[in-house]
Order: sequence, then C-alpha cells, then structure tokens
Amino acid sequence: MKDNEQTRMNRRFAIMSLLQAIAILICIVLSIQYFGHKAQDEKPSVALILAAAKETPGWPREISLGLQAACDRLDYDVYIEDNISTGNLQPVIDRLVHKGVKHIFLANPEFQKNLEYIARKYPQVNFYANSVGEAVSYEMVSYSVRYYEVRYMAGVLAGLRTKTGIVGYVAPFPTSETRRDLNAFAMGVQSVRPDAKVVVYWTQHWINPQREKDSIYRMKIANADIIGYFLTRQDLAKEAQLVGMDYIDFHHGDPQLSSHCLAAIETDWQLVFVNLLQQNLKKESKHIYWQGMLDDVVKLRLSPNLTPREEAMVIRTRQRIMGGYPVFSGNIYDQYGILRCREGEAINSYLLRRMDWLVKGVEILESR
Repeated sequence: MKDNEQTRMNRRFAIMSLLQAIAILICIVLSIQYFGHKAQDEKPSVALILAAAKETPGWPREISLGLQAACDRLDYDVYIEDNISTGNLQPVIDRLVHKGVKHIFLANPEFQKNLEYIARKYPQVNFYANSVGEAVSYEMVSYSVRYYEVRYMAGVLAGLRTKTGIVGYVAPFPTSETRRDLNAFAMGVQSVRPDAKVVVYWTQHWINPQREKDSIYRMKIANADIIGYFLTRQDLAKEAQLVGMDYIDFHHGDPQLSSHCLAAIETDWQLVFVNLLQQNLKKESKHIYWQGMLDDVVKLRLSPNLTPREEAMVIRTRQRIMGGYPVFSGNIYDQYGILRCREGEAINSYLLRRMDWLVKGVEILESR
C-alpha cells in the first residue's frame, strides 16, 4: 500500500512539475510576443520646426508635405511644430526630445543662432539646420539645395524674355545663400543679354507680405519687366500676376502655371528628407548635405507658353549643367571690377558656401 501511495505522490509531483514548466514556457512566449510587438510599435520619430503656419503656400507647405511623405515612405512618426518664434525654440525642442524624437529639422535659418547650444545639450539627437554657408557646426547637419544651378537657368530665360534689359529680383537679406542664388541668376541673364542688369530689393524680413507687395511696384518704377525671387511665401508671385508682370516662381506653381509665370523652381522635399534620414552625416567630417539638379532634388518646370527659342536655350543650358558644367566658372567680375574667377577655373564649393560679393551688373534698390 505504501508503495502505491508513494507512486501516486510521485505522479502528482511529476504532473505538477510539468504543469509549472508549461506555465513558465507560456509566460516566456507571451512576454516575448508582448515586448516584441512593443518594440516594433516604437517607430523612429522625426520633427520639423517652422516659423510660419505649415499650410502657408510656398516653402512651409511644401517642406511639411515633403517630410510627411518621406516619413510615410520610411515608416517614421512625424511631428510638425509651426508658428514657432526664435525665443520659443528651446521649450519646443525640450518637449520633442521628451517625446523621444531623434531627428529634428529646422526650416528657418534664424533658428540656427540658438541651435548649437541646444544641440550640445542633446547629443543623442540629430539636428538639421536649413542653411549651407552661414554657420557649420559639428553639433548639427547643415542642409540645403543647390538652387544656384536652376537660378542660372531661370536667368537665361529672363534674359531672353526681357524687353527693357532690366530684370528684377527680390530676397530677404544679403546672406551667402541669397547672394549665391542672385549671382547665378544675374550670370544667366547676362549670358544671353550681356547689356542687361539685375536690380535687387532686400525686404529685410523672411516674411513680410507688405514689403514683398511693395517690391513689385519698386521694380516697375525701375523699369524691370521680369522678376525672380527668393522668399518663404508665394505672395509675390500672386502680386506679379495681378499687375501683369512676368515672373519666375520659387515654389511649385499651379498645375498649368499662370499666364505670366515663365517657369517654376520645384524642390523634391520628399527625396531630400529621405536622403537625409538614410544617411548618418554626423559621422562624416563635413556635416553638410547639399545636392542639386544632378541628384534630382530640384528642377525648373517651364511654362508651355515659351517660344521655341526660349525653350531650346533653357533645355540646352540644363544639358550643359547636367553634363558637369560649373555655373561659377570662367571670367567673373564683381560689382567693383575685382576678378573673382579666371578663365579655365571654377569657384569651389567651400568658397561658394561663403560668398560675400555680388557680380557685375547687379544693382541694389534702396530698402526703406
């Protein structure tokens, strides 16, 4: 009897041990599944900080939609903070970092003044400053687009179209980037119309609708009949259309382009952000992302209303640039007659990023 009782107890113990082992195994499997799903749910996150409302026609809307499309493509979470002033930058970034954001893009060069200190505070975060040339820091990545390539093409078109020989150009401030784009535009104009001049109006603001509107009338007084611009918003293009002035848009134009729009400079922001997020530029010595036409991130979309000669000349210019022709090459003189580049030479990227002069044939209209 004792043997039978002992046997039953042994069986019970074995069964209990087996059940415990099964329970532990189930717990392990469930834990792996739970934490595995949790890890999969924690997607990388990206943020964009804008000075204007994200729906603003022009740069804010295009860059916002581009980042959203890039994050959808890469399966990243995205946060967009808009209408942010420079003084509010620190608390906004603190809040984003607390959410676990690892990539923060800033779309206003003014933000860069306070960014280096903040970037040191959060070394685990990748900061991207939207400027190439104003300040390069090892604490952040500087990103921009080589707009000067398409500006040169736009200048060729303006030089072919102008009847007065005076072409207008509006930009916020004389910075390295705005000077570089203006110079390329003026050189394009002069490549087909050597006697032409480009008159420039600095608005002294990144966004100021009234001064941008006023600039159109200043251009008309100066006898300019075509205008190009480098501004955050698209208001100037609309105003030029209203007064019947031909213009070259800096942002995505209407699907058919308005009757006075000769061409539109269009940026593939989705590709720009995909390229940036797939590269770890902080591991490189330059910390600079600066791509252009050859990288398919920017193009000049031409109006169907151009003359055959205008279209052919612009396409030929595009082919030259795509073939490796450096825009800033050959004999280039500045406003004061100083030779900045010699025949057979080209200005390198380092000097382009620090351009502090304007080419011959550019005149500044006094900003009031």
